[in-house]
Amino acid sequence: MSNPLPKADVVIVGLGAAGGIAAYVLAQAGINVVGLEAGPYLDKADFLARDDEISGDILGWTGEPKYNKELPTWRPDAKSPTASPPIPPIRMANMVGGTSVHYGTQSWRMRADDFKVRSTTIQRYGQEAIPAGSTVEDWPLTYEELEPYYDKVEYLIGVSGKAGNINGQIVEGGNPFESPRSREFPLPPVRSAGFTELAAEGMRKLGYHPFPQPAAILSQDFDGRPACTMCGYCSSYGCWNDSKSSTLVSAIRHAEATGKLEIRPNSRVMRILSNDKGEVVGVEYLDEQGQLQVQPAGVVILSTYIYENVRLLLLSTSTAYPQGLVNNNGQVGKHYFSHAYVGRNGLFPGKRLNLWGGTTGQATAMDDLNGDNFDHSGLGFIRGAVIFAGTGALPIGRSRTLAPGVPQWGSAYKQWLHENADSVGSVFAQVEPLPYEFTFLDLDPEVKDPLGVPVLRVTYSFGENENLATTYIDEKLDEMLRAMGATETWPSFPARTPVPINSHAYGGTRMGDDPATSVVNKYGQAHEAPNLFILGGSTFPTSSGYNPTETIEAHAWYAAEYLAQNLNSIAV
Repeated sequence: MSNPLPKADVVIVGLGAAGGIAAYVLAQAGINVVGLEAGPYLDKADFLARDDEISGDILGWTGEPKYNKELPTWRPDAKSPTASPPIPPIRMANMVGGTSVHYGTQSWRMRADDFKVRSTTIQRYGQEAIPAGSTVEDWPLTYEELEPYYDKVEYLIGVSGKAGNINGQIVEGGNPFESPRSREFPLPPVRSAGFTELAAEGMRKLGYHPFPQPAAILSQDFDGRPACTMCGYCSSYGCWNDSKSSTLVSAIRHAEATGKLEIRPNSRVMRILSNDKGEVVGVEYLDEQGQLQVQPAGVVILSTYIYENVRLLLLSTSTAYPQGLVNNNGQVGKHYFSHAYVGRNGLFPGKRLNLWGGTTGQATAMDDLNGDNFDHSGLGFIRGAVIFAGTGALPIGRSRTLAPGVPQWGSAYKQWLHENADSVGSVFAQVEPLPYEFTFLDLDPEVKDPLGVPVLRVTYSFGENENLATTYIDEKLDEMLRAMGATETWPSFPARTPVPINSHAYGGTRMGDDPATSVVNKYGQAHEAPNLFILGGSTFPTSSGYNPTETIEAHAWYAAEYLAQNLNSIAV
């Protein structure tokens, strides 16, 4: 091990969606930041070289540097052995910019009631509506507190969309269910396509309110970056054109320009260090040459993905924290949950849908069945799902999207593809899950990564609430596709099937006002070590039906601003 490096004001562990925004806010405030990223520092030339379906999506190159070698294990409950998950893990990227580099660009604000699931549910349906065993809690902050930071993020990175509610005034063409925003999106919506218009028509036939899905992708030139070319290589790919609004090409680029951010790629943090007082004093990491380094810091921000956030805390034992860093209350790893997905494919015989391009951000969405936007009385479950239909089909993936009964190979298979490959469209839903007493994360006692470090173990299965909700939404997707003109439908993501290891996972370091039931406060500041901040979906008490990225970014801005304003009193 080398001698400790010069002390940094702030060390950020993980420069993805959360860490990238935090670095920007702190650097703009004149604070010296060291950013440690386990993966490489890539750019659009690297992404262009990988823009094909085999090296890009099928082989899952986004996880190669680290994540593929340390996938969490899974078991359905604490009495069962580990097993293969019912749906394969949906992996996360390890690189500067993180998952914001390869995500599908859906860029949602949560709504006001998404922050108050427990209290609003009890108010409308009674205490008995909260599922037995659920540990669901309200957030310790409100939509109104976070709204200015949603706005800052949208105008920094470049989000395309159409407002549905500006300062309480419903705006035609947008989402009528969204909570009030202070102004319009910085960019107009990504252009529609034939299939997205077909989806909107089908939704309207059923009395729903479709709108263009908000997307962190440029519909017009913005901040020196060009508009999207609709190449088709988007979700699961880095953008060769810098049109996808990742933190890599927005927040991080601007943070580096201040001269206050030093990025060290291929630097894997092994432990977060603490002293006998319980204060965090820095991190220990393997540098690009494989040498163990110590980086002292006045403040540490932990902003990797949820699984590594929790794993690093549990691995960082010390005299002050024998059960893992900031885990004397036993809350690290608790309250875990993962987005539930339901999808349906529909066959539209003889209709050319022309889905071979665009992005998952180019979509028609609807919120009528999301959150508590509909009456749940008598349904047996609470909450709901955002539903959308988009473009971005790619040939290899589409070649395996077969109707029931179609052979998997041979002449009949080829003939079916010839006649129908461009006539299959999909509708997809993200169903809001809840945390439970029986869903949690811990270190696997047996499985280790190539460095000999225990991997994380996920203990997760649906409650009856999620089983009923996904079944209900699946039936609605079938109705929707048939209203659009499909002659038959079949599941792409089956109902009642969890994705235990997911790119939309939450909990493990939950935020709350009570240190007995949470790990951090509303700023992501650890109750037990106030100079440790934890950012990302691991802090979420609830998820909503939406993709988490913009809320992660908005909260990171909110937390980093608080840290910048109070650094002298927080740092050690």
